[in-house]
This record gives sequence, C-alpha cells and structure tokens, in this order.
Amino acid sequence: MDNHSHKEAMCLKTTDRAEDYLKYIYILSKTQSVRGTRLAEMLGVSKPTVSVALKTLERDGYICMNEEHEIFLTEVGRKIAAHTYEKNRAFENLLLKIGVQDTIAHEDACRMEHAVSAETFDALKKTVLDQYHAASNPESEMRFKYD
Repeated sequence: MDNHSHKEAMCLKTTDRAEDYLKYIYILSKTQSVRGTRLAEMLGVSKPTVSVALKTLERDGYICMNEEHEIFLTEVGRKIAAHTYEKNRAFENLLLKIGVQDTIAHEDACRMEHAVSAETFDALKKTVLDQYHAASNPESEMRFKYD
C-alpha cells in the first residue's frame, strides 16, 4: 500500500477494537472463509458481542456480508486491516529480536499497533526498523521483514 492510500484510510476514525476486528478478519481471510463464530473465538468475546460489532463495521463501510453470513473486508476495511497487521508484525518482530519474552512482545505489539500513528510508523520503518534489520541481517535487502 502506498504512503498516500494508507494515510487516507487511516484518516477515517476507527476504534482500537474496530481495528482488532478488521485485523482478525484480514488474518482469517487469508486461509478460510470468515464467520462471526470464529471471530468470537479469536477475540474471546460472545457471539452477540461480535454480531453488534459486525453490524457497526458493516454500517460504517468496512465490511460486507453475504447471505451465508461470510464476512468480507471492503477496500477501505482491507487497507486499515493490512496497515494494522503490518504495524503489529513489525513491532512484535522487533520486540522479539531485542529479547522481549514472547507473551510480552505479543501483548505490547497489540497495544503499540493502535498507539502509533501512520506518520510515526512510516518514520520508524524508514529509520529504526530498516536500520535494525540491515544490521542484524547485512545480506538482506534494506527492508524490515514483517512475516
């Protein structure tokens, strides 16, 4: 996603919880059809809670659902989800590489993905993350790997 398009998507106001839902829909959609039951399991919430959240996400234009109740990200929802996921993976990988324990790295990355603006994350990618990756893997291209 280019810099302009993800900043445009990030200008839309989303809550941390909405970003979590979008991120998990994005992750699940890579390997399976997405349904509310699976989201409830992943997020540790009740099915009625997921139903209310999905109605809000659909109303706000981030997702759509078909007659079989499969959930799909809209283009805007996909951009937000992909950017949230990118931040999460980058932060978690960085924390693990500097020696933070797995569980703590995961929990901190989940908080950091929401706390850091798109502008700050871009600056981090261009400096800290790229430099760290290059220093720790000099034969790689100058780009931080997220997966």
